[in-house]
Amino acid sequence: MQENYFKQINVKTKKPYDVILGNNLESYLADFLKNKRSLVVTDSNVYKLYKDKMSDFFKGSAIFYFRAGEKSKNYRTLHKIYDFLIDNSADRYTHLIALGGGVVGDVTAFAASSYMRGIPLIHMPTTLLADCDSSIGGKTAINYGHFKNIIGSFYQPKLVVTDINFLHTLKKREFLSAIAEIVKYGIIMDEELFDYMEKNVEQIKNRDKKCIYHIIEKSIENKVKVVEEDEFESSGQRAMLNFGHTLAHAIESITDYKKYLHGEAVAIGSVFSAKLSYNLGLCSKSTYDRIEGIFSRFSLPTNIEDDFDSNDIYAIMHKDKKNKDGILRFVLTKKIGSSIILGDLDNKEVIKTINEFKR
Repeated sequence: MQENYFKQINVKTKKPYDVILGNNLESYLADFLKNKRSLVVTDSNVYKLYKDKMSDFFKGSAIFYFRAGEKSKNYRTLHKIYDFLIDNSADRYTHLIALGGGVVGDVTAFAASSYMRGIPLIHMPTTLLADCDSSIGGKTAINYGHFKNIIGSFYQPKLVVTDINFLHTLKKREFLSAIAEIVKYGIIMDEELFDYMEKNVEQIKNRDKKCIYHIIEKSIENKVKVVEEDEFESSGQRAMLNFGHTLAHAIESITDYKKYLHGEAVAIGSVFSAKLSYNLGLCSKSTYDRIEGIFSRFSLPTNIEDDFDSNDIYAIMHKDKKNKDGILRFVLTKKIGSSIILGDLDNKEVIKTINEFKR
C-alpha cells in the first residue's frame, strides 16, 4: 500500500458533499478552510491525545471539548456547544468542525443544524465506527431519558475528512466494536464485503492497512448508496441500515450505556436479528451460523446477559424509530447480502428468541 492514500467519494444528496478518505490530510483540510473561519468541538479523550497537534489542523480556531462518552450525548452538552458558539461570535458562515467519534459527531452536528438555523459543518471522524458509518448521511441526534437518538434532525455536512492516521490511537476494544457496523453492511447489502471479512479476520484485527482501507472504503460506498436513495428515511430503504439496532439500542438503554460499546450492542443485536430470521424461516441455518461465527471470530459478544428481563427489553424496543403506528418492525435477513423489514411479528416469537439468547 502506498504511503499516502487519497480517495474522494461524492455524496449526491440534495446538498452534495465529498467524503475524503486517506492519510496525512492536514494540508487538504487547510486548503479547504483557507479564508474560512472555523471552530472545533471534540471530547476529552481526543483533546488529551491530540491537543499538541491540533494547531497543525486548525490554525487559529478555538476548541471546545466535553467529557467523553455516551452519557454526554444530551441537551446539557448541546447547550454548552451553543454557549461556545455564541462566546466566539459564530455567524452563519462559521464552519463548525466535529472532531471525534459518533457521540461528538451526532451532538455537534445537531448544534450546527440548529444554531442560526444552520451553519456549515465538517465531520472529522477519529474512530473506525465514525469513519464507516456515523459521519456520513446527515443524521444528528442527542439521547433523551432512556431513549437513544430520539431527538435530532437530518443535516448534511459540507465535508467529511476521514484520516485513518487517527486510528493508531484507537483502543483494541473500540476498534473491534466498530467492526460490527462494517459486518452489518455485508449482511444487509454486500455479500462480497462479508466474504472478504471472513477471509481476512486476522489481518483486520491486526489493522493491516490494505485491509482497513478496503473495508472503510466499501462501507462508505454502501452507506452513500443507501443515503442517496433515501436521504430523509422516507421510503424505508435507509431503515435497512438499522439491522441489529432494534435490540442494540434496547440493551444500551437498559444498561444505562455503561456495559457495552455501541458496536458490541450492535453485534448482539445483529446475531439476534439473524436468529429471529432463522426462527421465522426467512434464512437458512448456515446463514445464521456464518453471521454468529464472524462476530465471534472478531471477539464480539453474541448473547444477552441472563439478568436482563425479556419483557423490559421488549418494551424498550417499542420506542424504536423504525416502528410505525405502534407496530414493532425489524430488519431481518434472507441471506448474506439481502435484507427486508417486517412488522407485526408474533410477540411470543420475539420474546422466545430473546430468551434463547440469554446465557
